[in-house]
Amino acid sequence: MVLGRKAELAELATAWAHVTAGEPELAVVWGRRRVGKTYLLTHFAEGKRAVYFTATRQDTDERQLRRFAEALREQLGEEVADLAPVTFPTWEAALRFVAGLARTEPLLVVLDEAPRLTGGHADFADTVSAVWENHVRNQRLMLVLSGSAVTVMEQMLGPQGGLHRRASLERRMDPFPLIDARAFLPELSPADFIQAYAACGGYPLHLSRWSPHRSIAENLDELAFTPGGLLLRDAPDILSEDLDWRGGYERVLTAMAGGARRRSKIAGRAQQRIDYTLDRLRRAGYVRAVRALGAGGSTDPLYEIADDYLAYWFRVLRDDADLIDGGQGPAVRQRTAGRWQIHLARVFEAAARDHAQRLVAAGALPGDTIIGRWWKDETVEIDVLGLADDEPVLVGECRWQAEPLAQRDLGELQRRAAYLPPPGRAGLTFAFWSRGGADDTLASHPGVRTFTPADIVGAG
Repeated sequence: MVLGRKAELAELATAWAHVTAGEPELAVVWGRRRVGKTYLLTHFAEGKRAVYFTATRQDTDERQLRRFAEALREQLGEEVADLAPVTFPTWEAALRFVAGLARTEPLLVVLDEAPRLTGGHADFADTVSAVWENHVRNQRLMLVLSGSAVTVMEQMLGPQGGLHRRASLERRMDPFPLIDARAFLPELSPADFIQAYAACGGYPLHLSRWSPHRSIAENLDELAFTPGGLLLRDAPDILSEDLDWRGGYERVLTAMAGGARRRSKIAGRAQQRIDYTLDRLRRAGYVRAVRALGAGGSTDPLYEIADDYLAYWFRVLRDDADLIDGGQGPAVRQRTAGRWQIHLARVFEAAARDHAQRLVAAGALPGDTIIGRWWKDETVEIDVLGLADDEPVLVGECRWQAEPLAQRDLGELQRRAAYLPPPGRAGLTFAFWSRGGADDTLASHPGVRTFTPADIVGAG
C-alpha cells in the first residue's frame, strides 16, 4: 500500500491513460533518497508491461548498457528473446529499441537514478531529448526518469538542461509534512507522534521502522543510538547522493544545527565563505531562508535546515556518531537530551505555523491571512504571526513543555506584540500551542485560543 502519494499516483495514472491511447509520455520524478520514489514507481509498474532499470554508481556506459539489455530480456521475457541484443552501442540505440517495442502495445520503462547515466561521453539528458524529438511519435511508450541527485535532476529540467520543457510530467517528491506523515503511525498519541516525526522526519522508511509498541526512548535507542541504526547511518547516505563534501556543506549544516541562523554567524562557525555553498543547499531544498513577516522586523533573513530528520542528525547525532558506533549509545542519548529538547521545540513551532495555516483555510481566521514569524534583531521574536491587509490579526507562542501555560505567559506575549504595528479593526487574537495545554484561567480568557498536539495532528 502506498500512503500519502495520491497526487503522484493520479498524475502517473493520467499519463499512462494517454499512453494507452497512443500518446507517448516522458515523465521525470525526482527527490532525495528515502522519500519513496522507488516504492511508488515499482507499485505503479505492477500489472503493466514494464521494464524497471536502476543505474549503478561509477559504472561505465558499457556496463550500464549491458545491464539494461539484460533487464529487457529478463523482464519482458520471450517477446524480446530473439530481438534484444546482448548489449547496446549507445543509449540512443537503447532508447530507440524500446520505442520500437511500444509501437502497438503500451510499454512502461523506468530508468531509476538516471543522473548516474551522465558519466559517459554524451550528456544523457540531451540523448533522451534527441530521441524523443526525432524517433518517438505515436508509440505507446511511457519513459520515466527518476533520480535522487536533486540538483542534477533540476539542472536537466532547467533552462540549460537537455530536458527543458520536454517532459510532460515533472514531479518532485519531498519528505512528508507532519500532518501527512500521521498516516504511518496513527496509533501513537499526538505528543508521541510529534516526537517520532522530529526524529524520523517525513521519510516513509524511517516512520515505518518506528514501533508504536515501544517508548520514545526505546525507539531512539534502537534506531539512533545503536551501532548501524537506521537514523544514525542514513543522513550521510542521503546527502552523499547530491552533495560533494569537499564544498564544505557539512560544516555549514553543522553550524546551522548548532544555532547559527544568520549568514555572518554561519560563516564564522563554518570558518569558510558560504555564498555558493548556502545557495546550493537552499536550491536543493536542504536549507530554507526565512524572512520576518510584514513591516518593522529585521531585514536580514534567517537560515535553517529544512529537513527535520537531517536537522535531528546534525543537532543530536553527528558529533557523537563515533561514540554510538563504539557502543556508548545509551549514555550519548542521556548526554544529548538537552539538544533533543531544543530540536523538538523547533519542530513543534513549525508544526504550529502549519496548523495556523489550516485554521485560515478552515475559515477560523480571515481568508486573506498569511502566516509566518517575526523578529527584530536580538530584541524580540514571535513564533506565529498572522497578517491580514498587512495588519496583525494573530500573535502566537509555542511551548514544548508539559506544564500548562498560565496568565503570566499571556502577559509576556502581549509585551512582545507591542513591538508590532497596531492591529486593525478585526482586532488581535492571541494563540498558544503547548504540549501541556493551558490552565483554566488562560484557556477561558477572551481573545485567547489554546491548542495542544492533538489539534496540530488533527486528532482533536
